[in-house]
Amino acid sequence: MTSISAGSKRDEPSNLRFIETSRPVVDESREVVASLSEQPPRLSPKYFYDSQGSELFEAITELPEYYLTRAEAEIFGRHLDEIVEALGVADVIIEPGSGNCSKVLPLLERALPHTFVPIDIAGNFLWEAAKDVARQLPELSVTAIAADFTRDWTFTQAIPAGHRIVFYPGSTLGNFEPDAQRDFITQLARVVGARGAILLGIDLHKDGVTLQQAYDDTAGVTAAFNRNILRVVNERAGADFKPDQWRHEARYNPDLRRIEMDLIAESEDAISVGGQGFVFPPGAAIRTEHSYKFTLEDIQHLAAHAGLSLAKHWLDNQSRFCLALLVPGTASP
Repeated sequence: MTSISAGSKRDEPSNLRFIETSRPVVDESREVVASLSEQPPRLSPKYFYDSQGSELFEAITELPEYYLTRAEAEIFGRHLDEIVEALGVADVIIEPGSGNCSKVLPLLERALPHTFVPIDIAGNFLWEAAKDVARQLPELSVTAIAADFTRDWTFTQAIPAGHRIVFYPGSTLGNFEPDAQRDFITQLARVVGARGAILLGIDLHKDGVTLQQAYDDTAGVTAAFNRNILRVVNERAGADFKPDQWRHEARYNPDLRRIEMDLIAESEDAISVGGQGFVFPPGAAIRTEHSYKFTLEDIQHLAAHAGLSLAKHWLDNQSRFCLALLVPGTASP
């Protein structure tokens, strides 16, 4: 684990510390070969998020079809004081998958923690975002951690002690498979301990048309985001996909309550990765993402599995999105 004190550089804020974690050695070529050999073939969503992918995702959040950002912003606009009061003491606010940190700023300004810990896998993107926060809030200590937060948190010792709040907005929990959802919330529960809490964004189950439009915008930004995964796989796993020969497709599966996002070959793409060859004929599909949608009962079950309870929740005025406060302990009967 490498720590860089940005304040040691003349033009960087003195309240910023950047930590580059040692990542587990992963044979990504072998990993990609294994996932492409599944039925249906798939690629891990982790390959979405290089710097370009992070920028494309931020652009998605501004799209008119992507209601999630507006619904979540509405909740904060209407209920921020109540949310901060419900959190109680918030010494340390931790944001896994922090992106550009725009969502957390109102919370930081109102809750007044002594430390903010943004965590993101895209180190360069994280560095720039953390610098912006440190400059805007000079009284706040910022400890930015470049890490894969979906794996074991081997970097927890770098997070200051105190009343810890994990802020996990958006709908990213839905990208995990159900078992992984439970494991992830359990890990967050360990991080916050007996005195902390989790403030969790949850996209709720709703009509399929609204959901499909949110993941298949008319401007084609989500399509570009989806195809970018092939460019990242080419760079990191040594593959030779031709991204322009693939089109984006998204659909809502009401039985499983999830968006299913694929890439469809428009013409044959014969690729090689890790010494293994694959031929994708026209119409072949590669699954790149699932995005599960939830009910309040689902959230309660997830919380209970991790030894938490759903203390409070807030909805937008159309009940499309939920911000849930999970705290240690079981719910009262």
